Amino acid sequence: MGKSRATSSKSQLLNGELEAAVTTASLAVDGGDSLQSSRFQRYVTDFRAEVSAYAANPAVVAFNEQVNEALARLDEDE
Repeated sequence: MGKSRATSSKSQLLNGELEAAVTTASLAVDGGDSLQSSRFQRYVTDFRAEVSAYAANPAVVAFNEQVNEALARLDEDE
């Protein structure tokens, strides 16, 4: 994941644009390869913590499921 997506999603979240932030973060997770990076995993963990207050929001639910599936695939590949 490029640094720009991490910065964009964080900025969007700070601006109250929850769904845009989650969409940007989802695009980053879709890349898949980035999940092998410990820096990216830390970003995802931090982002999930930041949006946890909105855990019932459908966009956040979908994002968390996407991340869980991507991490499960990563574990299978190891």
